Amino acid sequence: MRIFCCFTPAHEVLFRKIFLPSVPAGFEAEPTEIALEGHGDFLSPEFLQCIKKKIDLVLKSITDHRGEVIVWSDVDIRFFKISPDALESALGQREIVFQKESPRLSDVNTGFFVCRCTEPVSGFFHKVAADLERHGGENEQMAINRILREGSGDLSWGYLPASYYARTHGWPPPRSLALYHANYTKGADGVGQKLSQFQEMERIRQGGLPAWLWSIARRVPGHFRRS
Repeated sequence: MRIFCCFTPAHEVLFRKIFLPSVPAGFEAEPTEIALEGHGDFLSPEFLQCIKKKIDLVLKSITDHRGEVIVWSDVDIRFFKISPDALESALGQREIVFQKESPRLSDVNTGFFVCRCTEPVSGFFHKVAADLERHGGENEQMAINRILREGSGDLSWGYLPASYYARTHGWPPPRSLALYHANYTKGADGVGQKLSQFQEMERIRQGGLPAWLWSIARRVPGHFRRS
């Protein structure tokens, strides 16, 4: 199964250090580097330029691989237990399935999705491209959720299981995961924040339950300061 991704030079460290080494057997990585300068922090100008180029690449991948099931993934993702069979099972008879943004929200997270290369999926992403042109300061996740709320037409879609975990699902993550997506950062040095998430998650996985409990306990003082 093909797994597509794109990244700027600022995010190459995530691609090389986190994403690519964890791509499991049964998948063929199809990376594209997008030559844009800047740190690539959330909603920065270079971030938004990259998003538009990403949607162009999504549309090309659908056109080039009609009839196939493919994956699109951000590079701030580490894989643990995924397989082509598991993803096809999660897709079922639908045409596209996304990560959920949060257990408390109906929004999808667009950093990892599985889709069939069909005309309805292509038409959907053409709508996304047009929406991004109308809303120049937004990313594809905002566009996709807006379109899904307004009505997906003939597109059948759904959510991946909760084991396809994102930072916005809460911290610490469970110890049994299909993948982990370091999707939430705040302020500058987004790449550094993401790398820190992966480092702490690795300590949890190696240290077992004591490390998992310590990861919770060390955040308690900050929680009370915000209350």
